[in-house]
Amino acid sequence: MKFSWEYGRGVQEFEVPDHLLLGVVEGTAVEPLPDLRRALEEALENPVGSPPLAELVRSGDRVAVACPDFHRLWVRARVWMPLLVGYLNRCGVRDRDITVIIANGTHAPPGYAGLRMILGEDFPPAVKVVNHDARDEAALRFLGYTPYGTPLWVNRHALEADHLILTGAVVPHTFAGFGGGRKAVVPGMAGMKTILANHRRALSEVPGEGIHPRAVPGVLDGNPVHEDMLAAARMAGPGFIVNFVLSEEGDFLGVFAGDLEKAHRRGCSFVEEAFRVEIPSRADIVVASRGGYPMDLTFYQAFQSNANARAALREDGRGVLVMVGECSEGLGPYEFQRWFRMGGLEEMEAELRRSFTVPGFVVYRAALLARQAEKVILVSGLDPEVVESIGITPRQSIREALEEALNTVPGGRILLMPHASQTIPSPAC
Repeated sequence: MKFSWEYGRGVQEFEVPDHLLLGVVEGTAVEPLPDLRRALEEALENPVGSPPLAELVRSGDRVAVACPDFHRLWVRARVWMPLLVGYLNRCGVRDRDITVIIANGTHAPPGYAGLRMILGEDFPPAVKVVNHDARDEAALRFLGYTPYGTPLWVNRHALEADHLILTGAVVPHTFAGFGGGRKAVVPGMAGMKTILANHRRALSEVPGEGIHPRAVPGVLDGNPVHEDMLAAARMAGPGFIVNFVLSEEGDFLGVFAGDLEKAHRRGCSFVEEAFRVEIPSRADIVVASRGGYPMDLTFYQAFQSNANARAALREDGRGVLVMVGECSEGLGPYEFQRWFRMGGLEEMEAELRRSFTVPGFVVYRAALLARQAEKVILVSGLDPEVVESIGITPRQSIREALEEALNTVPGGRILLMPHASQTIPSPAC
């Protein structure tokens, strides 16, 4: 059977022998919303665990709205953010009293062209738009420490408003369980020290044991990263959240608004039902992608779906995992090069515990995966020597990667995950 997958801004074509194809894991039984505007208004008027938004805001109030950043263009804020602003207007809140904060987290703030892509060409000009920069200490305010010891620095514009609304999308997240909800605060609008302290909790509490067993996709209860994020968000005091669930094709499936935790949990339950796909069995070979541009811009982005893909691979460590992502902007921000050159897993873990960084954790997680599976192949445009330095096999096409995988596991059954970050495989046996 022939396939054509998005790869960066282009496509990759490849073929899988019919007798080896175990299945294509994607899709959802949930129908797209017929009218997003109406669904959004219904969610705002009948929120989960909160009074309606119209009862919380009034004329003269200053409202800050956290907005997903450039790396989450697939959330399509340009479609719904103007609708949310319009609803606030009808509640009596003027454009000039609204501040939209681009919740960039650790990502570099986008320029003017990037902001137009996030918010759309016709976004109301009187609405103030602020680019959050986790490294700009002058734009942050210190709120104290979370119950877990994380120092909490948050964008001052979020704290100076009379009301703070968090927006985002609910999807499985590599180590926070799910995206959306509290993640708009940490990492979205937090200082770098806060983000790194929180993300460090993804490591096992026992040195030498790698990643915390509960810091995985689809898990909130007992997840130390999520629990710290939630505590931090409560300290920042958002009065309302508006979260969306989208299909792999970009269609809106649900809107969840209201209380910080209750509305988010409702969205997570929806995602669990919509994106958990039963597979006949675990596969010998799993080929996984995030769906092309803009979700495969860097190694950091392309590898975000590795945990979902790993869950579909055979458990005995004999399978081959093929990750697909063009990585047109290279490895990712900050100090990735240093971590790729560092060497063994033990050295990486020791350095992370001494001085945690997001790039370090991403590289460590990838190297750990390479040790756990028989082989991990990355289809990308990255320098092959760089990829090989952490134990991953580089290839330039899915076709070449499949040949390599079948040489490693002759006759291996193959499972395809074209949108792996939004797919939760559930083996039937």
